[in-house]
Amino acid sequence: MKIIGHFETTKGFEHWRTAFDAHEPARNEAGMTTLFYGFKADDKEVIYVCLNVESMDKLQQFMSDPENLKVMNEAGVKLETQVMTPVIPKYECC
Repeated sequence: MKIIGHFETTKGFEHWRTAFDAHEPARNEAGMTTLFYGFKADDKEVIYVCLNVESMDKLQQFMSDPENLKVMNEAGVKLETQVMTPVIPKYECC
């Protein structure tokens, strides 16, 4: 299942990216792979991610784990702005 998420950051894209990349092994262990990430064209404080996840339940477990919440907070994720949307691709090109 594909998830597209977006949120605001308080510490900037570069700081968030460093923390996000460093946390990749934990996401992989939870059955998540990163397909892409980037920032809004006119606002580097709004970040978008696309993940492939095994299920929404696993994503919710991961997102509510205290250790993962700590990483997100330290990365500058404004949790109250976070939106995660499951999507069904019309086709897969890659």
